[in-house]
Amino acid sequence: MGKKDTKTAVNNENIFLKILSSYINQKTFEPTDNIDWERIITLAKIHSVQTIVYLVAGNIIPDSEICERLKHDFLLSVNQSMRQEMIMKKVIEALNENEIDHVLMKGYVLRNYYPDKEARSFGDIDFLIKEEDREKSHKVIQSLGFEYDKNHFIKQVYTYKKNSVILEVHTEIIYNSHFLDYDYRAYFLEKSKKMVLISGHTFELEKEDHFIYIMVHLATHFYKAGIGVRMLMDIAVFLNKYGSAMDMDYVNKEFEKIKLNKFVNIIYYLCSKYFETKVDCQPIDEYDEGLIMSYILNHGTFGFFDKDVFDINYHKDSENFLSMLRKRIFPNYEIMIQRNEWFKNGKKFMLPYAWIRRGFEFIFNKKKRIDLTYKIDAVFKKGSDSDKHNKMLDIVGLK
Repeated sequence: MGKKDTKTAVNNENIFLKILSSYINQKTFEPTDNIDWERIITLAKIHSVQTIVYLVAGNIIPDSEICERLKHDFLLSVNQSMRQEMIMKKVIEALNENEIDHVLMKGYVLRNYYPDKEARSFGDIDFLIKEEDREKSHKVIQSLGFEYDKNHFIKQVYTYKKNSVILEVHTEIIYNSHFLDYDYRAYFLEKSKKMVLISGHTFELEKEDHFIYIMVHLATHFYKAGIGVRMLMDIAVFLNKYGSAMDMDYVNKEFEKIKLNKFVNIIYYLCSKYFETKVDCQPIDEYDEGLIMSYILNHGTFGFFDKDVFDINYHKDSENFLSMLRKRIFPNYEIMIQRNEWFKNGKKFMLPYAWIRRGFEFIFNKKKRIDLTYKIDAVFKKGSDSDKHNKMLDIVGLK
């Protein structure tokens, strides 16, 4: 790509960001000449913000064919949002009727901070329940017509599907500590004890603790593969909503305590620069900023787009080849009880049996066999994506 092409790409990415900023700040977007609307729509699609781009620019896109495609995505997204809202209200009603405490969080709450809640798309609806209510909750949700997805079993998160609506019902909001050698699981188990009652048996986290959780969740996604623009927007709208009402001294001291202060400052700075968020932060190196924004913009909502995620996940650490291979073929006890429903209450002495059963599953289950093949292949083949990702983790302070 030549200098002119690079400059054009950066210009269209900046226009894309200005469209999103115009929306969340409710300002008029002033279009310029020579906008590559195909590129804008591509960015909107991989970052799941087509609805926002349509609301801001739907009436100024000169190409009618592009506009119709964007309108189609807009209508699909709004219909999905309305369907999710309607079904989730029934879920909340049923949980309240059965006296099951539940904590709303993440996208389902964050969408209320946007100018139009339907504009903030989300895939899964996450909420938290008490571990002792798991079986009761399981029966109630299935009684509403949801199908339990046992193929995506995680001990702390049960997944349910009903048509296009997906629920993820947590007993812990953080169940692994992925980075920086800090026990985020224990930290949030403690935070989960302090809730704000909304009505009946419906709760939310304290706004400061919810903000900290959103930031840790964002850091977790960045560590695993990356983040998209929508996650930055979530931080911006949260600060727009509660920045002056939150105890920011407490929040920032907590970020320092949990070793995220460098990462958080970078997110603050990006929100300040690209979304006009009013938040105290330190400037970051211009070259690093360019690398970070390019990494965010090019790889979509959760950093998966156009990237080998297996390569990234299996080459984050300087772990030797045999150790990595052993972990893929013979997972430890903690992973086995967390990832296999049939072994969720298994004892440690049963681990060899669990490995044997797992082996037979891979022999007779084509999907699992293919998945394991990809994982083992990634162990053997270290690619450029893991090198880029590890460099990025160093820059943002997650390694």
